[in-house]
Amino acid sequence: MTASGPRRVRIVAVGDELLEGRTADTNSRRIQRALGRHAVQVDGIQVVPDTSAAIQRALDLTVPGDLVFVSGGLGSTPDDLTRDVVADWGGAALVEDPDLRKRLEDRWRRRGIRMRAGVLRQSQVPTGMDWLENPVGSAPGLVGALRDRVLVLLPGVPQELTGLLPLAVDWLAERGDLPAARTTLLWRTAQIAELALVRKLEDLPGRWPALAWAWWLTDWGVDVRLAADPQVPEAAEQLAAAESVVSERLGGLVYSREMTDLAEAVQRAAIATGQTVAVAESCTSGLIGGRLTDHDGASGFFRGGILSYADAVKRDLLGVPADLLATHGAVSREVAEAMAVGCRDRLGTDLALAVSGISGPGGGTEAKPVGTTWVALARGSVVASRCYRFPGNRERNRLLTVAAGLDTLRRSLEAGPDGSPWSEQDSWCRPAPGA
Repeated sequence: MTASGPRRVRIVAVGDELLEGRTADTNSRRIQRALGRHAVQVDGIQVVPDTSAAIQRALDLTVPGDLVFVSGGLGSTPDDLTRDVVADWGGAALVEDPDLRKRLEDRWRRRGIRMRAGVLRQSQVPTGMDWLENPVGSAPGLVGALRDRVLVLLPGVPQELTGLLPLAVDWLAERGDLPAARTTLLWRTAQIAELALVRKLEDLPGRWPALAWAWWLTDWGVDVRLAADPQVPEAAEQLAAAESVVSERLGGLVYSREMTDLAEAVQRAAIATGQTVAVAESCTSGLIGGRLTDHDGASGFFRGGILSYADAVKRDLLGVPADLLATHGAVSREVAEAMAVGCRDRLGTDLALAVSGISGPGGGTEAKPVGTTWVALARGSVVASRCYRFPGNRERNRLLTVAAGLDTLRRSLEAGPDGSPWSEQDSWCRPAPGA
């Protein structure tokens, strides 16, 4: 192994639940992102069941020089076999580490629970490997070299894997098992389609060919990443030149330059400006409020919400006039704006967001097809709204509504009371005719 890093990266995700569709494999994506600053190539991802034979077959597909990540199978139940299989495959003995055992015992003692025999297995470490303390759960990460591969074994619980990944990457970097970290820049955008974003930037890769360009879809929109290899002399200068151009072209479409999600961007803006927020949700039925409380400190800006799925709730709890509902229907500018005003007045906030739409699969008409969604914002005495025609199925349309609502809040908070939360650049969710 040299400072240039391993020849390739292999990821093995262990778990019957992944193959049966009970749980999605999100851990492989987390591993890939954690390695994103280093110029390594993930050559393959394999999902295998909780059997010794399957795990061993996956390990047999690796070759000397590989960096191998294995997620899952490090727990305390009988089907957690990764530790044992790796030791057997690598010709290593499983040896109890006294320091690790003490840490595990102390952890369970603090919780007032007697340590079980299954948990004691987690204090066993294959000879030639080290352990990394789990900041979230009990199962430690295991790292080391066996059979000329570098192995990183991580728990399958996403929160635990996420907590251990930075420690594992630091361990690899210190050993020289990863190439030198690249300098990377990130722009996270909302309300623009992937193709529209690519068109905005399509002439730039040719101007700065030393940079690695990437863009991908997220729950909130499209991310753009530029990376400069420290081994390429002209890359740093090109990165600095590209940053100003990309930032200018994307403008207010960007909600963060860090790996911050859209809900956290709203929270930061609200707390920084001392503003309070509430939501009135119809078609999303609590999804927006749920996301706004994802992060610690949400009580510093979020007051609450009203789930007004039924027209009677819009009328009785939000004060939407019955004649508006009868004349214009629940999915209309008039009703969405009345929902926002009612929410603002009843919960006493600086801003109130309201959404009402037809997510599908049924309920659409020629005038209001499936995907028609109104997003309204009441701020002080000003009320504004926009109509979108989302193109997806029910699940996707609801997710797009959440993203549009959150980004509307974010833009309004950042722009101030005189700024508009909508932009000419918006193309991801086009307004309906006449909106």
